[in-house]
Amino acid sequence: MRKILAILLAATVCLAMCSLLAGCSSGSSADDLKNQREITWEDNILTVNLGTNKTTGCEWKVEFVDDSVIGWGIVRIFHLSDEAAKDNLTAGTSEITFEGKSAGSTYIKLTTPYDWEGKEPGYAYVVHVLVNDDGTIADARGEEVTE
Repeated sequence: MRKILAILLAATVCLAMCSLLAGCSSGSSADDLKNQREITWEDNILTVNLGTNKTTGCEWKVEFVDDSVIGWGIVRIFHLSDEAAKDNLTAGTSEITFEGKSAGSTYIKLTTPYDWEGKEPGYAYVVHVLVNDDGTIADARGEEVTE
Protein backbone atom coordinates (compact mmCIF):
# COMPACT_ATOMS: atom_id res chain seq x y z
CA MET A 1 0.00 0.00 0.00
CA ARG A 2 2.83 2.42 0.84
CA LYS A 3 4.47 1.63 -2.47
CA ILE A 4 1.29 2.49 -4.38
CA LEU A 5 0.89 5.76 -2.46
CA ALA A 6 4.53 6.66 -3.14
CA ILE A 7 4.06 6.00 -6.86
CA LEU A 8 0.90 8.10 -6.97
CA LEU A 9 2.59 10.94 -5.09
CA ALA A 10 5.62 10.83 -7.42
CA ALA A 11 3.36 10.86 -10.50
CA THR A 12 1.39 13.82 -9.14
CA VAL A 13 4.56 15.78 -8.42
CA CYS A 14 5.93 14.97 -11.91
CA LEU A 15 2.73 16.15 -13.60
CA ALA A 16 2.69 19.36 -11.58
CA MET A 17 6.32 20.10 -12.40
CA CYS A 18 5.80 19.36 -16.10
CA SER A 19 2.84 21.75 -16.16
CA LEU A 20 4.91 24.50 -14.56
CA LEU A 21 7.88 23.95 -16.85
CA ALA A 22 5.72 23.83 -19.95
CA GLY A 23 3.93 27.03 -19.00
CA CYS A 24 0.55 25.34 -19.15
CA SER A 25 -1.23 27.93 -17.08
CA SER A 26 -2.64 30.70 -19.19
CA GLY A 27 -2.18 34.36 -18.38
CA SER A 28 -5.23 35.26 -20.51
CA SER A 29 -8.26 36.93 -19.03
CA ALA A 30 -11.49 34.96 -18.69
CA ASP A 31 -13.01 37.01 -21.55
CA ASP A 32 -10.16 36.01 -23.87
CA LEU A 33 -10.51 32.35 -22.97
CA LYS A 34 -14.13 31.96 -24.09
CA ASN A 35 -13.04 32.42 -27.70
CA GLN A 36 -9.86 30.36 -27.53
CA ARG A 37 -9.61 27.67 -30.19
CA GLU A 38 -6.19 26.27 -31.01
CA ILE A 39 -5.26 23.17 -33.02
CA THR A 40 -1.73 21.77 -33.28
CA TRP A 41 -0.31 18.42 -34.38
CA GLU A 42 2.92 16.51 -34.51
CA ASP A 43 3.39 13.04 -35.95
CA ASN A 44 0.20 11.12 -35.12
CA ILE A 45 -0.91 13.33 -32.18
CA LEU A 46 -3.51 16.07 -32.67
CA THR A 47 -4.00 18.54 -29.79
CA VAL A 48 -7.05 20.76 -29.44
CA ASN A 49 -7.11 23.58 -26.84
CA LEU A 50 -10.47 25.18 -26.12
CA GLY A 51 -11.52 27.85 -23.65
CA THR A 52 -13.82 26.55 -20.95
CA ASN A 53 -15.27 27.43 -17.57
CA LYS A 54 -17.48 26.04 -14.82
CA THR A 55 -20.66 26.98 -16.71
CA THR A 56 -19.60 24.95 -19.75
CA GLY A 57 -18.78 22.07 -17.44
CA CYS A 58 -14.98 22.51 -17.76
CA GLU A 59 -15.36 19.84 -20.42
CA TRP A 60 -16.19 19.54 -24.05
CA LYS A 61 -18.25 16.54 -25.18
CA VAL A 62 -16.44 14.73 -28.00
CA GLU A 63 -18.13 12.88 -30.85
CA PHE A 64 -16.14 10.95 -33.47
CA VAL A 65 -17.58 10.54 -36.94
CA ASP A 66 -15.10 7.76 -37.81
CA ASP A 67 -12.98 6.47 -34.92
CA SER A 68 -11.10 4.14 -37.26
CA VAL A 69 -9.28 7.21 -38.67
CA ILE A 70 -8.69 9.11 -35.42
CA GLY A 71 -9.42 8.30 -31.77
CA TRP A 72 -8.64 9.37 -28.23
CA GLY A 73 -5.10 10.31 -27.24
CA ILE A 74 -3.86 10.05 -23.67
CA VAL A 75 -4.10 13.70 -22.57
CA ARG A 76 -7.23 15.46 -21.38
CA ILE A 77 -6.37 18.28 -18.98
CA PHE A 78 -8.05 21.44 -17.69
CA HIS A 79 -5.57 24.31 -17.20
CA LEU A 80 -6.78 27.04 -14.83
CA SER A 81 -6.04 30.57 -16.05
CA ASP A 82 -3.79 32.68 -13.78
CA GLU A 83 -6.07 35.70 -14.24
CA ALA A 84 -9.20 33.67 -13.56
CA ALA A 85 -7.66 32.16 -10.42
CA LYS A 86 -6.96 35.68 -9.09
CA ASP A 87 -10.65 36.54 -9.59
CA ASN A 88 -11.85 33.24 -8.02
CA LEU A 89 -13.25 32.09 -11.36
CA THR A 90 -13.03 28.61 -12.77
CA ALA A 91 -11.92 29.53 -16.26
CA GLY A 92 -9.11 28.16 -18.33
CA THR A 93 -8.46 25.86 -21.24
CA SER A 94 -9.29 22.26 -21.90
CA GLU A 95 -6.46 20.39 -23.67
CA ILE A 96 -7.59 17.26 -25.47
CA THR A 97 -5.36 15.01 -27.57
CA PHE A 98 -6.34 12.64 -30.32
CA GLU A 99 -4.33 9.96 -32.08
CA GLY A 100 -4.25 9.30 -35.82
CA LYS A 101 -4.93 5.64 -36.63
CA SER A 102 -5.32 5.11 -40.37
CA ALA A 103 -5.63 6.96 -43.67
CA GLY A 104 -8.71 9.02 -44.19
CA SER A 105 -10.56 12.26 -43.81
CA THR A 106 -13.00 12.76 -40.96
CA TYR A 107 -14.08 15.24 -38.34
CA ILE A 108 -14.43 15.46 -34.59
CA LYS A 109 -17.35 17.40 -33.11
CA LEU A 110 -16.82 19.09 -29.74
CA THR A 111 -19.75 20.64 -27.86
CA THR A 112 -20.58 22.23 -24.51
CA PRO A 113 -24.00 22.07 -22.83
CA TYR A 114 -24.22 25.87 -22.33
CA ASP A 115 -22.56 29.07 -23.49
CA TRP A 116 -19.93 30.87 -21.41
CA GLU A 117 -22.53 32.70 -19.30
CA GLY A 118 -24.70 29.59 -18.85
CA LYS A 119 -27.78 31.20 -20.38
CA GLU A 120 -27.85 30.12 -24.01
CA PRO A 121 -27.28 26.85 -25.90
CA GLY A 122 -23.69 25.67 -25.90
CA TYR A 123 -20.84 25.98 -28.33
CA ALA A 124 -20.11 23.57 -31.15
CA TYR A 125 -16.65 23.32 -32.71
CA VAL A 126 -15.76 20.92 -35.51
CA VAL A 127 -12.19 19.83 -36.26
CA HIS A 128 -11.72 18.46 -39.80
CA VAL A 129 -8.79 16.04 -39.87
CA LEU A 130 -6.79 14.42 -42.67
CA VAL A 131 -4.69 11.41 -41.63
CA ASN A 132 -1.93 9.75 -43.68
CA ASP A 133 -1.50 5.98 -44.23
CA ASP A 134 0.96 5.73 -41.31
CA GLY A 135 -1.41 7.51 -38.89
CA THR A 136 0.41 10.84 -38.97
CA ILE A 137 -1.76 13.94 -39.10
CA ALA A 138 -1.55 15.62 -42.53
CA ASP A 139 -3.87 18.54 -41.79
CA ALA A 140 -6.42 19.76 -39.26
CA ARG A 141 -8.74 22.74 -39.43
CA GLY A 142 -11.39 23.91 -36.99
CA GLU A 143 -14.61 25.82 -37.40
CA GLU A 144 -17.27 27.18 -35.08
CA VAL A 145 -20.68 25.76 -36.03
CA THR A 146 -24.24 26.47 -34.93
CA GLU A 147 -26.51 23.72 -33.83
